[in-house]
Amino acid sequence: MEGIFNKTEKSPHTSYSPQNEQEAWIAILHACMAVDDDVADEELEELSNTLASKTLFEGHDVLAYSKKVFYAHHDVGSKRLIDNAVDKVAPENKATLFSLTVQLVLADGVVQEKEKELLNYIHSALELDIDLATKIIEVILILNRGNIK
Repeated sequence: MEGIFNKTEKSPHTSYSPQNEQEAWIAILHACMAVDDDVADEELEELSNTLASKTLFEGHDVLAYSKKVFYAHHDVGSKRLIDNAVDKVAPENKATLFSLTVQLVLADGVVQEKEKELLNYIHSALELDIDLATKIIEVILILNRGNIK
């Protein structure tokens, strides 16, 4: 009896790596939502709308990717999830993905300190030019003016 309850084996997701760019996007977006340990309904709705509106996800099993990402996040946390995903993001998609992470963080109208830190981390991990990242944030803040608490 002792053997099955006292296993010290690591989870199969501990060495998680996305299989493709679509899964990498979901990993990075999920990391943003989950970093503050409170995934708001507004964030889930924003994520759903994002995935449904991007041709990048057509023909892909978003639910299967999301399940893998959810369990991996539980095991490795937001920063490691991002680290394991950034190399799968095509260079021409990095600014778009960063823009979507900013929108996702603002979806619930509250920007927690952990979320700000994570956006800085993502900006760096995606190797975005600081001026471009700043412009993206400025534009999204303008678009969301009056929505942020």
